[in-house]
Amino acid sequence: MPHERGPRAAALVFLSGYLAMSGVLLGTDGHTTLAACHAVGVLIVAWTLVDHRKPARAIGDLFPLVVAPMLYAEIPLLIAALGSSFHDDAVQEWEKALFGVQASRVLATSVPNAAVSEILHLGYLAYYPLIFVPPLLLFARRERRGYAETIAALTFVYVICWIIFAIAPVEGPRYLWSANVPDGPVRRLTVALLAAGSSRGAAFPSSHMAVSTAQAVMAVRWQPRVGIVATLIALLVGIGAVYGGFHYGVDVVAGAALGLIVAVATLVLSAGRHAAA
Repeated sequence: MPHERGPRAAALVFLSGYLAMSGVLLGTDGHTTLAACHAVGVLIVAWTLVDHRKPARAIGDLFPLVVAPMLYAEIPLLIAALGSSFHDDAVQEWEKALFGVQASRVLATSVPNAAVSEILHLGYLAYYPLIFVPPLLLFARRERRGYAETIAALTFVYVICWIIFAIAPVEGPRYLWSANVPDGPVRRLTVALLAAGSSRGAAFPSSHMAVSTAQAVMAVRWQPRVGIVATLIALLVGIGAVYGGFHYGVDVVAGAALGLIVAVATLVLSAGRHAAA
């Protein structure tokens, strides 16, 4: 269907451009294996754009979801390759100007409740299934347009965040001070997962919040019942990120704004193209 090709193709082209640029950067910094993997990724995208048979179509549909976690893990290497310095001082100034305090330092101490802490950390962890479940439900139901628009919005959000992280990295409060947060099993699990898989320098804007917001907007549009749950999770992700001391408050605000703008723009542009088709 012609109207399906717009957001799908745009997302894949945008992603392949990022793969090419970041691959060159990694290669010049000595990471030749990763650079070769990026080149393979570009070739895969090119194949899925020109080959309209079912296998290529399915791989192209799912490719952005599959590669996103791997590309996120590369952020520290890109920061090192560019020689970027951290910008926490500037973000902390914005934080003070916006909230009057360092929100990630005071939120948990102002509500020192173990049950609240566990609920917020559980909500924060719900980000991970939120990445995959709403689009995969659309994919399983063969809702081609909704899936294409959702993946496009997620891809745009991811790539914009990755570029910002590489050029102007921010460590975030988790690396700079110890938050006085009520302990519990969910809190400990969250901290352990972040220690194992988070990328230093990827705090501003919060990609967790940007992706959660974009998912909520797209889900409200294409699967309203899922959208209600996604919106609740997005709120918990934002509050939990600050409460747990993982992000500055301004990281969350910027992430929410980015996710909202990208998702709405994707819907508007796709609707216009669909109407003209």
